[in-house]
Amino acid sequence: MLKKLLNKIKGAKTKLAAAFAVVGTTMMVAVAHAEGTETTTPSLDIQFDVSECFSWAQTIISAMLPVVYITMGVSLGFLIIRAFKSAFNG
Repeated sequence: MLKKLLNKIKGAKTKLAAAFAVVGTTMMVAVAHAEGTETTTPSLDIQFDVSECFSWAQTIISAMLPVVYITMGVSLGFLIIRAFKSAFNG
């Protein structure tokens, strides 16, 4: 049992060493490739248009309104049925 465990650990070490070799080689290739290029500082450009934001919001609200109407209609129907039931129950 101990021998199996040691063999598994040895196999895992071998796989880990192979993975590190692949990652190291990839990094060296990436650095060598990047040396010939011009380096620029990465930046994040956010363009926020308020009118477009409200346009999308209006589209989403318009799409969801039928769901709200159906839910309100069903709940109102149950309210009316309960009112009739209690009115004629005595």
